[in-house]
Amino acid sequence: MQLFSTAPGFDDPIGLLLACHGRILGHCETLERLPGHLAAHGPNDEARQAAGRILRYFHTAAPLHHADEEENLFPLLAAHPDFPESLRAPLQNLGAQHRVLEAAWGELAGGLEAVVAGRPGALSPELFITMHRAHIALENGEIFPVAARLLATDTLAGIGTAMRARRPGAEP
Repeated sequence: MQLFSTAPGFDDPIGLLLACHGRILGHCETLERLPGHLAAHGPNDEARQAAGRILRYFHTAAPLHHADEEENLFPLLAAHPDFPESLRAPLQNLGAQHRVLEAAWGELAGGLEAVVAGRPGALSPELFITMHRAHIALENGEIFPVAARLLATDTLAGIGTAMRARRPGAEP
């Protein structure tokens, strides 16, 4: 029996991106529960801590994750001759989706900052959550499996090296 699971490392960039998606979905679940919690309990310690964790993650890790995909993974897939034609338009659209997600985050972050400060306020994370779930479903279900199949080991190693360089001193 294993008590602790080991997160993928930079030597498994696709696994690392998938793990990041797991964390994003976990934060989305918390965000989904937060408005009800705030309505029942106000911005108590539990709400402030949850909002703080979400803020830290999406201010720091999410931009790095988008850069990993847009600067390292997506261009290699787009350039690969065996990348399926049916996925080329969705792949190209993923970067635009990142901009929409970032804009939605900008709108949501202020409400979370108010919660962290202990101020009650309206929090409407539904659009942010829905967009993330759809975006992640496409990447996890279509893009990443093709990437794992098509990209050579040395190419994946190069992606992992770039991801590590983007995060000096950090392990996944």
